[in-house]
Amino acid sequence: MRNFYQAILLPLSALLLTGCAAVGPDYSPPESRLPSSFGKPIAGLNSAAVEVAWWNNFDDPALATLIQQALAANHDIGIAAARLDEAKAILRGNYQGFLPSGGPALSYETRRLSEVETLPGQPRSSETYRGAVDAAWEIDLFGRVRRSVEAAQAQAGSREALLRGVQAGVTAAVAATWFELRGIEAEFAVATDITQSQRESLALVERLVNNGSASEFDRLRAEALLRNVEVTLPELERRRAGSANALAILLGIAPQTFTPPTGQPLRETLVIRTIAVGEPSALLSRRADVAAAERALAAATARIGVETAGLYPEVQIQGSIGLVVGNLDAMNGAGSFASFLGPVIRWSLLDHGRIRAQIAASEARTKQALIVYDQTVLRALQETDDAFKSYAAAGSTLELRLLESNANRQAARLARIRFLAGEGLYLEVLEAERSDFTSRRALTVARTDQRLAVVSIYKALGGGWEICTEADRNCSGTDGTPNLSIAK
Repeated sequence: MRNFYQAILLPLSALLLTGCAAVGPDYSPPESRLPSSFGKPIAGLNSAAVEVAWWNNFDDPALATLIQQALAANHDIGIAAARLDEAKAILRGNYQGFLPSGGPALSYETRRLSEVETLPGQPRSSETYRGAVDAAWEIDLFGRVRRSVEAAQAQAGSREALLRGVQAGVTAAVAATWFELRGIEAEFAVATDITQSQRESLALVERLVNNGSASEFDRLRAEALLRNVEVTLPELERRRAGSANALAILLGIAPQTFTPPTGQPLRETLVIRTIAVGEPSALLSRRADVAAAERALAAATARIGVETAGLYPEVQIQGSIGLVVGNLDAMNGAGSFASFLGPVIRWSLLDHGRIRAQIAASEARTKQALIVYDQTVLRALQETDDAFKSYAAAGSTLELRLLESNANRQAARLARIRFLAGEGLYLEVLEAERSDFTSRRALTVARTDQRLAVVSIYKALGGGWEICTEADRNCSGTDGTPNLSIAK
């Protein structure tokens, strides 16, 4: 026992006293210099807490159903979930560094010595059979294993945040694509209505030409205007198919087998009267890209410690217990038992130059991660400000487009009345009807843009993924696994 104490415990005790703390910098979250508010107040926005399931504010059951389907079947979400599984598996592997390694070892060796190597009277050939349990345990004096676990934890947290970011992005993409599709359908309805009106106008002009009340020039201009409206229909059909296909991909469905649902008629104005946008400080906890950048910074910081531990000795306790014999018949003999237990200290003194270069590289990567984090925060603020300004502009544009459309519609109606009463030229009717068509189509685009501006606000705020923390929600994507809790 005294020999065991001298051989193992004394050196180990000395090392524990000289170094038992993890080397490298300890991580602390960076300070973000966020403004106290989002700037000048914008009509329709307030600082209340952001709605989690924000798409319900549109009062569109079809949209809510589409988002639920996308969260359960989207391929990007499935990929992000699988990447998180990968990071968690790596984390579990790093935890094993705290435990002994090894296991059963069986070996057989046959050796034949030369005459020079053989003692007089000894056989030149020998056999050795060995069956033992070998084990090794690293004493993590300088924190190499601890820092490795910290890095893996942070990396898993970053993958978790990226998954949440994909979930939030999918909800916004589904909403935007749905509103684009509905807007195209509204444009198509306007073009179809105007086409029918122009056909009636052309038939009227043809009757007037036959009666001598109008010229062939008037008929040709009426036909040209009809064709001008009809030519927009194929392009609208193409755009409608493209939006439907994009929606199918978001839902994880083959475009050839997907038929978009029939939505409720779009209201003239938005149901949403005010939008809660919260405070800038809430972006840090809600924006998944900010959270991912912060966790990536934590992982990079921990890796400095992993590399720094290479400057210090690596201490292991190695041992083995088993049987070693010269032939199988001797396995039961008392003399076949063998064992050893002892410390192993490895110190890469000659590699310090390479290790310090690796430390410097890790420090540079940590600086990069900090800059990326700061840049991500700034971009989050930029996106929110851009979204707020777009929402304000979309509202003003819609008001003006509504006034323009009403005026052009009245002008077209009066131009027809004046022409039929013999008080105006048919050219005036054509110009008024062309302006009516253009303004009505622009009005549908403005209504779509307003809805897309609302979606861009919620996308910039980073909300929506919170519902995926609820147990009864299927947000696994095509991966098919249940909701994933945040990695620790």
